Amino acid sequence: MSVNENRLIEINGVFQYVAIMAQKKGLPLLVYVHGGPGEAALPLLMHYQKELAQHFTFVVWEQRGAGKSFYEFGVNEKVVIDDYVEDLRALTAYLTGRFHQDKVYLLAHDFGTIIGLRYIQKYPETVRKYIGCSQVVNMEKAMRLRLRYAIENSPRNVANRLLKIDPTFSGERWMKDLERLDKQITRLKGCLYDQKNKFSLQHIYLRCPAYTMFDYQRYRKGIEQSVRKLWPEIMQVDFESTTRFDVPVVFVEGRHDKRLSSALAKTYYDKITSAKQWFWFEESSHYPQWCEPQAFNELMIRLLEQE
Repeated sequence: MSVNENRLIEINGVFQYVAIMAQKKGLPLLVYVHGGPGEAALPLLMHYQKELAQHFTFVVWEQRGAGKSFYEFGVNEKVVIDDYVEDLRALTAYLTGRFHQDKVYLLAHDFGTIIGLRYIQKYPETVRKYIGCSQVVNMEKAMRLRLRYAIENSPRNVANRLLKIDPTFSGERWMKDLERLDKQITRLKGCLYDQKNKFSLQHIYLRCPAYTMFDYQRYRKGIEQSVRKLWPEIMQVDFESTTRFDVPVVFVEGRHDKRLSSALAKTYYDKITSAKQWFWFEESSHYPQWCEPQAFNELMIRLLEQE
């Protein structure tokens, strides 16, 4: 009997949207932790990764305040990364209890890899294998590399404007500076391989039967409010001193990722002393799972077969 559920689950006092897909009962749990922050990804995963439901009980979690879990953060509401780590713990406890499994596979992307690495440091006994796609290592270094690449590869008039950006993103204009930089990195194909915009991904959101126009509008608002609340803390993230994990880690990187330097991730990976694997995606930038979906899905299935 197949599993196909879409529901709001109360997680640590906040209702959050969870989709669960499996061709049959009993398949191992795979939980996807999206990036952003706030970049809920249900439509993209339904479009590109639906094959995974033939091999896993595939769980798509839209994080607090994001996508179909959107609610408006209060002006004085404190939102921190550890909230998401604890939300993930509550979710995995629910899933493993319900499906009678002791561990999950954890697949994280971008901001989700911050949640993911913190999670396996704190709760390694609940994870079978961690897969970090476009892994965050040291955010301040990553942002300096992102800015440097944009300046060095943009026309002079654009580069001159980028030179005015504070690389610490701590000034009054940090949000506008971040938006300007990210748009330019996308134009330089450092986000989507061989594409200068994200229209192809946005189109999938607008066509997804699980997402109404209202959902899409809330998705956009969720990104903005999540970035505003979390970015100062994100800029402090640094995993470089953590070189051993009690869970096997797999890093998946797009060769041309200039949003989060894949070179920085590789330098970090080489220092890890525990069980690890590395995979390059040669025709991808920041989104290997959506630039090369077939190869990505095949990799996920191979990782399962290694067990």
